Amino acid sequence: MGKVVIDVTSPLSMTPDGLGLTKGFSTKVVVTIVSFRNAPDIVDCLRALADAGPEPAFEVFIAENGGPEAMDTLIHALATDNGPCRSAFETVVQSDPSMTARSCLFRLVRAKGTPDTFVHAAEMTENLGYAAAINAWLRPLLRQPGWDAAWILNPDTVPTPSALSELVSYSECKSRGMVGSCIIPTAYPDRVHMRGIAWRRVVAKTLAIDHHTPIAVMPNSDDVEARMHAPSGASCYVTRELIERIGLMDERYFLFFEDLEWGCRAKSIGEIGYAHRSIVPHKCATTIGLSNTRAASPLAVYLEIRNAIIFVRSRYPFWLPWTILMQIVHISRFGLIGSFSNMMVGYHGLLAGLRGERGRPDQMVRKHGHSLEILDDSSQR
Repeated sequence: MGKVVIDVTSPLSMTPDGLGLTKGFSTKVVVTIVSFRNAPDIVDCLRALADAGPEPAFEVFIAENGGPEAMDTLIHALATDNGPCRSAFETVVQSDPSMTARSCLFRLVRAKGTPDTFVHAAEMTENLGYAAAINAWLRPLLRQPGWDAAWILNPDTVPTPSALSELVSYSECKSRGMVGSCIIPTAYPDRVHMRGIAWRRVVAKTLAIDHHTPIAVMPNSDDVEARMHAPSGASCYVTRELIERIGLMDERYFLFFEDLEWGCRAKSIGEIGYAHRSIVPHKCATTIGLSNTRAASPLAVYLEIRNAIIFVRSRYPFWLPWTILMQIVHISRFGLIGSFSNMMVGYHGLLAGLRGERGRPDQMVRKHGHSLEILDDSSQR
């Protein structure tokens, strides 16, 4: 799988000092979003971002993993008469044609008095997965001045107007380079979906911290940070300085565990934070991790099992034998509910992890192409 390198230089988005973010603000943020054939979610997310306050200034960078038809749909959805954006130029984001099929630049429609906000959208030449698509923007952006932090968002989030400013404030006040939000399900706005992610070594599964607790309960941030290994990938604020210290997301996972692994790197140097006042509603925040139901996507089952092996082998190698045993237990539960096909898929994922498979599972994608919708990662973060 080739790596996308996008040159974000353009007449509108660049100045001699770097990105064309409005000057005069103390913090400038690049918002990165991975899309996979879900233009309506992107529209809702951008409308929410348009309501953000004037500070910090930000620009949005979208990586469309779903192919040319999905890019056509996204372009139309963004720039239609009642869409959230207006076209800025026909062709503005100069990118390597061998790596990126198309790039477009838009201007986000915002209230008067707020800074201009540009939205960059690039069609990936193939489905790169979550981490590689994020990195496709962050890698070239790291070569450009003019920004201080990145805010990684899921496409089906609708951040509250103060969500970003609260992340920036917490990061600066607490000296934390990676800060997560309070993720709430849109269907149950009075409840917490998660405050972050923890890896439970004994049961070899991820845990959504404080799942389904009342949103009105104010937690102790120090306690949350002690329990969490990573912010949710649905909303993760990372300073540029920290990215330069710990590196970009690990592309081996393709989907699932890349946010957990990235957070573990930050936690190991004391950079994890949780900003309770940064509220990010999430449309599909109903499950986390492996779902032992008949409806579970085969690709999700395969990648959850495979990537758990990759993660533990990399981070906690001493625990690998126990993790293998526990994955067998998790897989067997599919058989107990009569989902024998997912049980077999789980075993294939386990074997793939043990033999060192990395990146996009092309064999599984070809076999279960109908399930590719799970690859936007929206229902699992």
